[in-house]
Amino acid sequence: MAKIVEISQNTNNIKAEDFVEKPPKEEAQLESPNTNTKKKIQFKSFIFPIVAILTVAGIASFYYFAIYKLRPTHPSEVVLFKENFVSPKSSPSLFKFNLPLLAEPKEPKTEVSPLNGLLFSKKEMDQLKKRRPVAVMINNHSEARPQSGLNSADIVYETNAEGGITRYLAIFWSNAPAKVGPVRSLRQYYLEWLSEYDPLLIRDGCAESTDPRANACGNVYAYGIKDIGTINSWRWNDGVRFAPHNEYNSITKAWEYAQKRNWDSFPTSIQSYDFKNDAIVADRGSKTVVKTVFHMRLNNGGAYDAIWTYDKDTNSYFRKVGGILDVDQETGTQVSAKNVVIQKVNMSASTDGTAHIVVQTIGEGPAVILQDGKIINGTWKKSSRLDRTKYFDSSGKLIKFNRGRIWIAAIANSSGKFDIIEQ
Repeated sequence: MAKIVEISQNTNNIKAEDFVEKPPKEEAQLESPNTNTKKKIQFKSFIFPIVAILTVAGIASFYYFAIYKLRPTHPSEVVLFKENFVSPKSSPSLFKFNLPLLAEPKEPKTEVSPLNGLLFSKKEMDQLKKRRPVAVMINNHSEARPQSGLNSADIVYETNAEGGITRYLAIFWSNAPAKVGPVRSLRQYYLEWLSEYDPLLIRDGCAESTDPRANACGNVYAYGIKDIGTINSWRWNDGVRFAPHNEYNSITKAWEYAQKRNWDSFPTSIQSYDFKNDAIVADRGSKTVVKTVFHMRLNNGGAYDAIWTYDKDTNSYFRKVGGILDVDQETGTQVSAKNVVIQKVNMSASTDGTAHIVVQTIGEGPAVILQDGKIINGTWKKSSRLDRTKYFDSSGKLIKFNRGRIWIAAIANSSGKFDIIEQ
């Protein structure tokens, strides 16, 4: 444009070289300072739209990826968490990172169960102390297997009923299975053992006898036992088991009933055992297999003989009965215990002319304790019906049990047998 004006004003001095195009470098040198200013303005006007476009794109990306894609799950969806998952108290963050969620710290487990030594937090123990232990008579007839609830019990007693058939008395407190059984009738010696816990009692029937040493029906009332009997019980027909081997009950239902009767506080009379932690692996014994025979003179094909096999890794004893794995039907796990006690007792026939037997529960006698893969020879003592049975080693020192299930098998001095199969 500057050239045209120059030409129009100096037409008389036109030269040929004015029509020759000069190189860009020379042309740039002839441009005025105003030209540079115009170019800067053009550059800025070009940058601003780009910045604006990038900003809009960034905002759109943030909304899509950070908000839209990460928006909360629809409220109707149910998410199941593992037991050790602690959900946050506040609303979830918009961003998902593999970092632990902030929540209330877990309360330390400092409170010891007086029944089997398991540890609980103060809050958990406060709740448990609002509950009374529940004693359940559980059938062990071969047609009643597998039973429900044995692996949820704190303590299990096992001994003969009649005819060489054994029966269980299971004490529940730490766990509350909704199904336990099959439930069976009460015997006097079980009544004497359960008296140590002042529990709720689930049973179906009892032994009635003119011999006071075997009269469970009369003594369950004379002792003032908090008897639930068959309340909340039901029959379960699986096509395999039939009456009287198919009656069940519930620990949770027992506690609901106890609230109505004001029976829902933990007895202060319970005497605690002494407990310890498991021995470290290096101090555990080798593989041990032991067998308890409850009646040698009756030929029942070994249907009630029990075999306990020690597992060093879990420091537990796993059970077979009648030659096959003993399984808790509700959990699908093999019945196990952290401590197995073989308590040797005197057994005799009652004087009522029936098959009822009298089992010595009060007094003292030999005992063998299986613990930490080792066999401890000792004694048992119980001074009265309400007194807790105590166990001592050969030096007279009180046994400290491992934390966990205690299984007490009472075998007759005259007709029972305890064998170490492998050690």
